Amino acid sequence: MTLRKLVISMIATSAIVFGSAVQAATYSFGTLLSGGGPSSVHLADLDINNLGSGHWSFSLYNIDLSVFGSRAFIGSMAVDGATPSSVTTVAGGGVNSVGTNPGSGPGGSFDFRYVLGGGSDRLKTAETISWDAFGLGSSLPINGDLALHVQGTSFSPNSAWYVSPVPEPETYAMMLIGLCLIGFSIRKQKVR
Repeated sequence: MTLRKLVISMIATSAIVFGSAVQAATYSFGTLLSGGGPSSVHLADLDINNLGSGHWSFSLYNIDLSVFGSRAFIGSMAVDGATPSSVTTVAGGGVNSVGTNPGSGPGGSFDFRYVLGGGSDRLKTAETISWDAFGLGSSLPINGDLALHVQGTSFSPNSAWYVSPVPEPETYAMMLIGLCLIGFSIRKQKVR
């Protein structure tokens, strides 16, 4: 009976963990995809939340672009996925407007991009921008489906695309092994 309760509690915990991941995600950008710049740097974080009926909220936190020089800014985010039917910018961020531009991004493998401002309206270090997108469906992008375009850098070429690192299969295997070890140790303690 104790083993049965343990198995049920592990299944319930897994469902809660994976179920919450379906509704929201945080992406940390810093792996160079193309262009000029360091191969690994933590430059920005993106929170995405599913608000239901194809309505998603995005909040991009520009952490630090100092490694790219004083003129660097994030100009857009390429997305490999569904194009939104409309976008609205949340007031009070570092950029006044977020728009879309279909069919552009690094290597031609992205479907569209969110354009963050324009002209002198630029997302610089320590600024945040939030926006809502509509008509996206119900699935979150996976790591590697989003890329940030850093422009005006001191590198050659003077722009670069950065992605959120894709978790390796070994990461998931390690997590599963860890859960099994925790379950085994709990079971062993209850047997004593």
